[in-house]
Amino acid sequence: MLKKIADNALIACNIFILFLLVFYQHLHIPAWLQVAGRMHPLLLHFPIVLIILAVSLDFMKFRDRSLLNGLWLVGCLSAALSVIMGIILSREEGYGGDMLAWHKWAGVAVLWIATALYWYRSTKVKAETLSVNKLLKPGGALLLIAIAVTGHFGANLTHGDDFLLAPVTPKPKGVPIAQAAVFDHLVKPILEQKCYSCHNSAKAKGELLMQTTEQLLKGGKTGPLFIAGNPAASLMMERLHLPLDAKEHMPPKNKTQLTDEEIDILQQWISHGADFKLMVSALPREDTLYQLAAQFLGGSSEEDYTFAAASESTLKKLNNNYRVIYPIARNSPALVANFYNKDQYNKKALEELLPLKDQLVELHLQKMPVKDEDLAVIKQFTQLRRINLDFTSIKGDGLKELAALPHLQSLALSGTAISLPHLQPLMQNKTLREVYCWSTSLTNGEWDQLDKQKRIRFERGYNASASEPLKLNAPIIENEQTIFLNQQTLSLRHPIKGTEIRYTLDGTEPDSVNSQVYMDSLRIDSSFTVKARAYKAGWYGSEVVKARFLKTTYQPDDAVLLKPANEKYTGEGAKTFLDHQTGNFDFGNGKWLGFRYNDMELLLLFKKPVNVSEVTVSTLQRKDSYIFPPQRLEIWGGANPDKLTLLKTIHPVMPGKDTPPAYNPLECKFSGKEVSCLKVVAVPVPKLPSWHEGKGKKAWVFVDEVLIN
Repeated sequence: MLKKIADNALIACNIFILFLLVFYQHLHIPAWLQVAGRMHPLLLHFPIVLIILAVSLDFMKFRDRSLLNGLWLVGCLSAALSVIMGIILSREEGYGGDMLAWHKWAGVAVLWIATALYWYRSTKVKAETLSVNKLLKPGGALLLIAIAVTGHFGANLTHGDDFLLAPVTPKPKGVPIAQAAVFDHLVKPILEQKCYSCHNSAKAKGELLMQTTEQLLKGGKTGPLFIAGNPAASLMMERLHLPLDAKEHMPPKNKTQLTDEEIDILQQWISHGADFKLMVSALPREDTLYQLAAQFLGGSSEEDYTFAAASESTLKKLNNNYRVIYPIARNSPALVANFYNKDQYNKKALEELLPLKDQLVELHLQKMPVKDEDLAVIKQFTQLRRINLDFTSIKGDGLKELAALPHLQSLALSGTAISLPHLQPLMQNKTLREVYCWSTSLTNGEWDQLDKQKRIRFERGYNASASEPLKLNAPIIENEQTIFLNQQTLSLRHPIKGTEIRYTLDGTEPDSVNSQVYMDSLRIDSSFTVKARAYKAGWYGSEVVKARFLKTTYQPDDAVLLKPANEKYTGEGAKTFLDHQTGNFDFGNGKWLGFRYNDMELLLLFKKPVNVSEVTVSTLQRKDSYIFPPQRLEIWGGANPDKLTLLKTIHPVMPGKDTPPAYNPLECKFSGKEVSCLKVVAVPVPKLPSWHEGKGKKAWVFVDEVLIN
């Protein structure tokens, strides 16, 4: 009886799996069932062991047919459950691509081959011929191959494409700092090791792919991965710094975590503008990112230093709060010294470093009160390659002391009182390649003399009279709130004095002739879009800065969501729509409510009737994250919730394939009506268009504010 029930269960499971495969693209898995799907990695090893054991016993001519049939049956049933759970898991967001398809069909093949062999051996093969049957052994071999293939695709899906062969794949040779690119040789290896396993073409957790530049710039469903120049506001750094047990911490706590050094590299790369083409050699030697690069690349630099390293005790003794000494690269004997706090600097502080005269290759004294007589001390550091004396107190008479340094390559003298005669002794130094002399008293004629010699590059910096005009940066809009009650004071400014700001409020482009000049502040009593541009004589006009400001006249006394938002994007409930706090492209920040399988139905209640003629619903548009305007937006109104009249229906314009992300205020205007209740209904697009990567799936609707006028 038990065997008959199990046989029928196996048939039912295979039929159910066939149903799931036929309707795979239309499956919607509720949250409670996703728990079962996530048990797939836990269960899948059980049928693998049972089936391999059963095949092995068949190969060894095991004679207990009843026991062996039971082993096959349990193995097939557990394999069927594992396949069902895997199909459920694969319908969660973040899974897709060819690797998932191969893993899915290989797993189904394992089940169906195992089921066929079970039925064949239990119904067609007699016990006395079982061990020599010509079909069982080839079938068993095919089954083992299918298990291996399925496991291979599953491992690649979970750990990345190169998981299997990574241990025997030759590692790339170290790259010298002179040839290293920050992204290619510092950032990308970190992402490959710590991030690709969850964010690849087969397993895009959070709809985030990270394998190409375009994918990194695109971001995921919660917004851009980083904001160039602003690591503090970048989602990547926020997730890395969350507590390890936090749900959103990345990588998950069961994965290998980033080291402090790796996190610092990512943070510094973003601080430097997240430039994918930035070379390490373009960074100043004292720059933090350069120092991290030198450590990360294992000390491979432009020069191999053969002198002995200083003792750790000496370094520890000489480091203090105003003077820092550190290796130029990991495991390198070459040292760099940086001085801070000019009040603590004196000649003695420089002399204290003489025990390191055979290891110090860089000396940074910028903005310190260094005098010409101090240069005689610096002369004793014979391994120096680079010296920074920018904006120090030297007059230039002591520069002849530095001309004898045998390895000097770079000398910075900007902002000092040097003149041409002071520079001439330096020209005798055969290793010197660059001297920085901007903001000095050198005349154009003296610069011409310096330019005539070709061996040393004398850098004069930016010359306003000889260069093309620079482009102004855009004006700054100081208003933090973009939603206002009744009136708004618009405040604009520009950091460069004497800059003229021209603006428009009607959506047209500002120019330097016809547009209004911003004088002080503006009081505006209706919704508007400001566009502003900066102008100044001798400069190119700036880019246009743009902001949309929305007015709301009435504040409801109560708000109720008639249908719940998606559990991942609930914000503060209905009051999120009325808090005058606009969201940004990070739609997971609690400022947005997201709807996909429910329509958004919001009921707004007023204690006293109000005359309403316009309702604006602020929505988000990000087609890369499946976020579209609603297919239909309805406004209903009346005296009570049971007797509402349809006041307005609009069908927003849908984005195209090349439409960029945008905030999309949808305005519904109608004849004025006195109401005590308003109902706002936003219906998500039921099927994404054929050009979209998620074609056929349902779109999201995200709303952050509802404004009533």
